[in-house]
This record gives sequence, structure tokens and C-alpha cells, in this order.
Amino acid sequence: MRDNGGMPRIDAPTVAAHHAMRHDAIVAAARETLVAEGVSAVTPAAVAAQAGLARTSVYQYYPSTGALVAAAVEAIFAEANAVLSGVVGRVGDPRERIHRYIAAALELAARNHGPFHPLSIVDLPPMCRARVRELHEELLAPLHAAVEDLGVGDPEIVVGLAFGAISAAAQLVDHGTDLAAATDRTVRFVDAGLDSARASGAAAPGRRASTGSTASPIPPTDAAAVG
Repeated sequence: MRDNGGMPRIDAPTVAAHHAMRHDAIVAAARETLVAEGVSAVTPAAVAAQAGLARTSVYQYYPSTGALVAAAVEAIFAEANAVLSGVVGRVGDPRERIHRYIAAALELAARNHGPFHPLSIVDLPPMCRARVRELHEELLAPLHAAVEDLGVGDPEIVVGLAFGAISAAAQLVDHGTDLAAATDRTVRFVDAGLDSARASGAAAPGRRASTGSTASPIPPTDAAAVG
């Protein structure tokens, strides 16, 4: 899709479809730029170049750099949340759900398609920060539910430690560690922690803690995990 800033060429059967295609291309370009180069690189000019559009076309959909960054972050989390919820929701055994969450998360991270790498939240525009906290809680929800269903005491702490292990494994994969090996070791590591937590005191039957707890694995005023 190319645009020289003049009369736009219609590349779809309808105007609405054309706008949808452009919007998707802009968001995809913003997402790719965020993952590859960081928040500061996500500008209308850079995204327009990546998408093959004029900068004015980007402004038609996102009037500010902050809005563009917000769209990129939202897209990254939305894809990961959909994948993880779908994978985990197919089985009933809590331990297997945790294993599947780990495997799917690391596969996403290996393809640069998941929010499992640290990004300082202070780098994000103010309009993004509250939403990132919400998206991060949604990302953790399937893992949190599985840990609770396993009967582990202090699930917030356990989830935080487990997600920390996943994020660390994602970094190892980035630096060349084999994905299958990293997944296997992470599953074993998390399993050992779960067994230890269960041995130290099971949660009361039926207990269900809020996924909005301030005991999030990423302190909300410090860092989020993106891209």
C-alpha cells in the first residue's frame, strides 16, 4: 500500500475496507517499530515510512505520537492475551494450564509477538500508563487463575515469581538459547517453585484473590513488559 500524500489510491473494494486496511497497516508498523527500536522511535514519520504511507495519512488515524504508541502497545498485549487465554482455556488441569501458558508465552516472545520484555513505564506517554497496567493484569489473569486453582498459598507472589521466570527466559531466547530448552527449563523451574509453595501452605479452599492486586510482578510505577 503506497501513498504519496495526494489523492489516496483505493486498494480495497469499499472505502470502509480501505480505511480498515490503512489503519491495520499503521498499527502493524507502529508495533514493529516499538518492538525493534523502542518507544522513542515510534513517530508518525517513522511509522509512515514503515507502512509505505504519507505522514499525513498517519495523522488521519492517530493525531499524536502518544496515540500512536498507545495503539502499538494495545496491539501487542491484545494478541498475547488472545493467544494465552485460548491455549490455557483448552484444558482443566491447573498444572497443565501453567505449562501451556509458559510454552505459549515463550513462543510469542521468540517471534517478538508478546509483551514479555521489560520496558520502563516512564518511557511511555502518560496516556498509555494506566492502560498498560490494565493490560498487564489481563495478561496475568490466566496464569493467576491456574495458580489459585492449584491451591497455592500467596498466589500473587507466586504468579509474580513465575512471570519473572518467563520474562527472564524470554531474554535468554533473545540471546540465542534454544526455545525448546528454555521452555523445558522454565517449566521445571516454575514447577519446583509451585511445589515449594504448596508445601509451605495451601490456600484456603475456594479462595480467589483479585488479579488487580498491587502485588503485580511488575511494579506499576516502575516497569511494564512490552514487546
